[in-house]
Amino acid sequence: MNSDICGDSNSDANGETKKVQILMSTYNGEEYVREQLDSILAQNYPDVDILIRDDGSGDDTFVILKEYEERHPNIRAYQGENIGVNKSFFELLRNSNKKAAYIGFCDQDDYWLPEKIEKAVEQLRRLDGPALYCSAKILVDQNLERLESQQNPHVTPGFGNAVIESICSGCTTLMNRELADIITERLPDDVVHHDWWCYMAASYLGSMYYDENSYMYYRQHDGNEVGASGSALAMIKAKARDLKKRHGDLKKQLSDFRRYYRSAPEKDQLVDAILSAEKFPGRFTILFNRRWYRQSRLDNWVVRGLFLLNRML
Repeated sequence: MNSDICGDSNSDANGETKKVQILMSTYNGEEYVREQLDSILAQNYPDVDILIRDDGSGDDTFVILKEYEERHPNIRAYQGENIGVNKSFFELLRNSNKKAAYIGFCDQDDYWLPEKIEKAVEQLRRLDGPALYCSAKILVDQNLERLESQQNPHVTPGFGNAVIESICSGCTTLMNRELADIITERLPDDVVHHDWWCYMAASYLGSMYYDENSYMYYRQHDGNEVGASGSALAMIKAKARDLKKRHGDLKKQLSDFRRYYRSAPEKDQLVDAILSAEKFPGRFTILFNRRWYRQSRLDNWVVRGLFLLNRML
């Protein structure tokens, strides 16, 4: 595909408005994708393109996407074979408009408040070098009714967190062109989560802004690729399921990251220390390494125990 598939960037008379391109990967999303697209089209930000890759849907998702493409010149949609959400988003990143100043990810089933992109761009403009924005989410049910339980938005971003946990939900992210170009040049075959990889790259190379405010409804339903339940018990169960399903993937992700990024000695040492925890004495010394951390104090203790039992790598 042509990397300039969604047109040229532009600016207003003051040179302040830069093009934003939103990347959406869809799969059997006919039920909610119209609402999601409508919410993006209703953004306050004046210059937004949408590039969509359908990951081999078996329902009418792609039919809906082509309907929107015909009606809206800022939407382009194409269909590919089913390769999974991570690879699909990485392909979109490779095909993104190189003239867009900002690149963001988007799920197929959420709903964005009108100021979402505007708020993200405001923060990114204040950051120098490779930079990533992400935010908290408002958890809602299938009908966009706010759930009683919500996630804690108070987090501390950093590379020490990124190596062991992702607080970056792709549906909230926006990155500047500099970071997008670097990530695109160093795409691995697969990762635990595509947004986690971006969080690691941003915190390794440049800066990240985490907005504790939220400007989107994160829909919770049975078809979520990655969900986020508000209750503590449900969150623990979800993490346990993910660890079991993804056992060994953290090791692969960090090994790939070490292969692509090797220019910050202190951060490199942290990656090495975690990877060495697969065997003794690294499995023991990682317990006392305070440079890596998860956001929850309980999680910190649980994960250190999992390292000791060799269940993390």
